[in-house]
Amino acid sequence: MENKTQSNNTKTEFPKFQEAISNYFENIKEMYKNYIKFYIPAYNCTINNPETIPANGYDIYNYLAKYGMASFQIQIIMKLDGKLNFERLERAVRLSFDVEPVFGCRFVNSNPPHWKPFEDIDNIKFCTLKETDNPEESIQKFLESPMDMDKDPMIMIELIRSENYDTLGLKINHVCCDGVGAKEYIKLLSNIYTRITNEEDDFVSKPSMRDRKDHNNLLSTLSKFNPMDSYTLLQQIPLTTWKFPWNNIKIGDTGFITCSLPHGFLDILNTYAKAKGATINDLLLTAIYRAMFDISKPPFGIPMDVAITTDLRRYLPDKKAQAIRNFSSGITLKISRKANELFEETLSRVMEATKNFKNRHPSLLNAIRVEYLEKMNFHQICAYFNALSQIMDLIAQNPFFVLNRCSPVLSNIGYVSKSLIKFGENTVNDLYCFPPAIRAPGILIVASTYNEIISLSIGYYKPSVQRTNIEKLLNKIRDELIQSCSY
Repeated sequence: MENKTQSNNTKTEFPKFQEAISNYFENIKEMYKNYIKFYIPAYNCTINNPETIPANGYDIYNYLAKYGMASFQIQIIMKLDGKLNFERLERAVRLSFDVEPVFGCRFVNSNPPHWKPFEDIDNIKFCTLKETDNPEESIQKFLESPMDMDKDPMIMIELIRSENYDTLGLKINHVCCDGVGAKEYIKLLSNIYTRITNEEDDFVSKPSMRDRKDHNNLLSTLSKFNPMDSYTLLQQIPLTTWKFPWNNIKIGDTGFITCSLPHGFLDILNTYAKAKGATINDLLLTAIYRAMFDISKPPFGIPMDVAITTDLRRYLPDKKAQAIRNFSSGITLKISRKANELFEETLSRVMEATKNFKNRHPSLLNAIRVEYLEKMNFHQICAYFNALSQIMDLIAQNPFFVLNRCSPVLSNIGYVSKSLIKFGENTVNDLYCFPPAIRAPGILIVASTYNEIISLSIGYYKPSVQRTNIEKLLNKIRDELIQSCSY
């Protein structure tokens, strides 16, 4: 009787759901008409306030993640061999804003969007001290604590103090920088902390310039390449998806998981890669493909997509940006599943696919599109993505909608530092990088290397997937590397 009643209720609710979806799509059609109007010609507006910093297209793109796409925070956990001076750390953080002013700003969502310095910056709490008998639990709580994109500072730090050592937790808003930028900030902060003392304050800073020079240098470099040697926007977008056991596509509380390869195994991977003429990135991609082949079991012979992020700084003079910022893009590899294939055979096909991109570059047109995003009406862009987010939320509530597809992305940020990071007299022994949690069907896997250890991390939304399924994926990737690359 209960099942029959439930079935009748479902039949009653489903037409309402269909009507709601239809109404939402009608609204989207109207928004799209407006979108075309202000996209061509591009909207333009300038700010004459010299104290503000212009927001670039990369910043704007990451800001849009607030509309139900991702948790937008990059996080790093650093375990030290002793205890830091908290007051000294607070001063180092504050001084870091004099070097990289964007971290002392808030994102102003106006037309055009821009960065504006906090007026009461010296009264804002950027650092907190947490004393605990259970550091691992405190670390997890820190990772899972949300960040308010519009109200919170771009940097939030917690010093987790246990009996014998400190752990430094760092949150960075992805709107102001990418993973490479986060690495640069860690080095900046440790350098400032090391240079100052509680008694002396002779640190002299030179503020970085966050203007259009980096983007103009990128355009200049790309314009010199043969257009036939560039990869297009279509080659950057994943099209095929993999089966994955999602519960739903809801967002909510976030969870974070990391696993590491054994200490010393990096030397084994380097030896194996050298023997095969491969890179560590090739090995990681191969392990991800084989793990997904095992979990998803796609049909044989159908090219499956795995996206990878790329650092655009490689096209700049000295391969370095003027300031800490967002400056990343991406490409998509396509490898099909084959029966009874060995790791080295999959690796060979991955290398063939990556070779097609290694000697190529983003198209100039792709880079120019970033400028259009900067000139479009920001409020209308936000309205468009907010409507899309509401549609996703509505779909997520539909009991008939079951998503079992995913789009994996690898972001290998490489060595966080090739030497051990020091905060004054103390050394960072262990370091782990965590990406933003991505809404299903996306899965972002971040690989990072520190102290000769490669770590793999994933952020996820707890309502959408069981933790064990994320752990299973990471463990399979790790096991593929350990079992296949050891001689």
